[in-house]
Amino acid sequence: MNRRILSEEEIKALCKRMRLHAMDMALAAGNRGAHISGSLSCIEIYAVLYGAILNYDLDNPLWNERDRFIAGKEHARLAEYPARAEMGFYPTDVLNSYEQNDGLLVGHQLKKELGVEYGSMSLGMEMSFAVGKAILAKQTQQSYRIYCLLGDAECEEGPVWEAFIPASHYKLDNLTVIIDRNYMSVDGNTEELMAQLDMQKKMEAFGWESVTVDGHDIHQLINALSYRPIGKPYAIIATTIKGKGVSFIENNKSWHQAVLSEAQYQQAIEEIQKS
Repeated sequence: MNRRILSEEEIKALCKRMRLHAMDMALAAGNRGAHISGSLSCIEIYAVLYGAILNYDLDNPLWNERDRFIAGKEHARLAEYPARAEMGFYPTDVLNSYEQNDGLLVGHQLKKELGVEYGSMSLGMEMSFAVGKAILAKQTQQSYRIYCLLGDAECEEGPVWEAFIPASHYKLDNLTVIIDRNYMSVDGNTEELMAQLDMQKKMEAFGWESVTVDGHDIHQLINALSYRPIGKPYAIIATTIKGKGVSFIENNKSWHQAVLSEAQYQQAIEEIQKS
């Protein structure tokens, strides 16, 4: 299996490169704009998943025993695509053609040869898809795991919670959900608009095993994602900062979907390089 496990120090360096790639992609998107802040909040999550946790084979992307990663937080392509490029699914220079006509990488797509398991325009449906995948794996006695990344504002969608119920009922301990808890949505703070309150307690009340971690701490993420529950699905509440790593983007709702100017790009690159 063509796949290398990265050390914590290597993953930290990977995160910096991914943030730089994200800025390149945002600039390349031009007037189309890009989902910048929500991608920056989950850089470490993607880096740990692809650098240390997920089983996959670069020589055989459709390998049946691969772990399935479902990008519920599908708008965070500026984190997802750089992670895969850095790990070798495709060359990193492809990232600069993001959202370009005839480009390989676009905001919404489904190309399994690129490692993309799920594609949809509708938020809230990915959790049901992940549960279905987990049930199928159980029924066919497959050993691969299913991972699903959700945004906390995305968890305002009713179908997400409807899917949490059967996951517990069917004891899907092959299913791990990561909730990017950055407390921000496109319209502002989640707790002011539609409070999510204590997500760990909610998941536990739904019959899940759950833990809360710092979503920017590589060590905590590796430990949490390496854990294997028995008889219960598993939810990791990763507390993060939306726009992490770029001062004028952090916790600023206007950067949920925005156009990056050349001057802003230069400032962002300088801040990331100095971090």
